[in-house]
Amino acid sequence: MEVVSVEPGKVRVQFKVEEEHLNGHGTLHGGYTSFLTDLISTLALMTTGNGNPGVSTDLSVAYMRSAKLNEIITIDADTLKTGKLLTFSTVDFRNEAGKLIAQGKHTKFVGGGASS
Repeated sequence: MEVVSVEPGKVRVQFKVEEEHLNGHGTLHGGYTSFLTDLISTLALMTTGNGNPGVSTDLSVAYMRSAKLNEIITIDADTLKTGKLLTFSTVDFRNEAGKLIAQGKHTKFVGGGASS
């Protein structure tokens, strides 16, 4: 994976779909897409200066197209809102033609203090 750009609340990365990223149908595995939604949105959150990576409260991914072996995928994570307790992000996965293949949404708890 290669980081392409970073700015406050936003991260763009690219990666090449390799054999280990595939499902049984020879396309990008949905679980890997979910993992990347979590990872890249957290990286984007960390660029906001919050200093707290938080914990996931909700994560979803909508799958529009498949990605095949050796395709280059661009991932754009955008921290939409960071509040006192929650942060909200979107993560867009695009193929080389710029077509949306998946979109993740991620909500994280970033509030301080533990409750019993």
